[in-house]
Amino acid sequence: MSRPPSAGPDGGRQLLLDFPRANAHQRPLIASGSYASAVGALGRWRLWPDRQFALVGEPQSGKSRLLRWWAAQTGAALITGAMLAEADMEAIARLSVSALAIDDADRGADGHGLLAAFNMCRERQALLLVSGRCDPAGWFREPPDLCSRLSAVPVVHIEPPDDATLAARLREDSRLRHLDLPDESVTYLSARMERSWAAVARVADQIERTPGRAEGLRSARAVLVALGMDPG
Repeated sequence: MSRPPSAGPDGGRQLLLDFPRANAHQRPLIASGSYASAVGALGRWRLWPDRQFALVGEPQSGKSRLLRWWAAQTGAALITGAMLAEADMEAIARLSVSALAIDDADRGADGHGLLAAFNMCRERQALLLVSGRCDPAGWFREPPDLCSRLSAVPVVHIEPPDDATLAARLREDSRLRHLDLPDESVTYLSARMERSWAAVARVADQIERTPGRAEGLRSARAVLVALGMDPG
């Protein structure tokens, strides 16, 4: 996990970087359906114009996981927008990395740290991947140089969830809770649940609390009823 900045000897805020590594035991990446375009664009990082790209997706859509995957592929350092906002500008300028991933880059208190990161990456010809909840052009109103950079950076979106991707995410979230759902329950739930990324965790949590744990269609229907999702 990324750690917050620490105070340096001069009282400024220094960045402590996270360097994700590929792990054969990690959950396999969902690369189809709603994630296909994003995974494809991130995988073609050698072809990025100006070596910079932005990933956009709704809350709980899987942006952080994709950033960690990309960082592991490229040897990138991973930080967050909040860390940048607290860091000393000189500390950002002194970073020596070949690639940088900034998760929730739109969450900083202001854009000066993000601009410093853009400048550092451009000067060092380092790869830069940033993520946020909407198109980068709407992240900050100042400084003007940052607004210009954000308006120009290429963007790929995590698409709204479709049935197949919802099913894959629901199965995955359930397994994290040590629940192995039968295929008929996954198909039933994913076709009738709320069409949002945030709903996946709510449904998986409710499965844990529901008698039968969605091992049959009657229990799966009870999950949706308990959440106020019309099972039809």
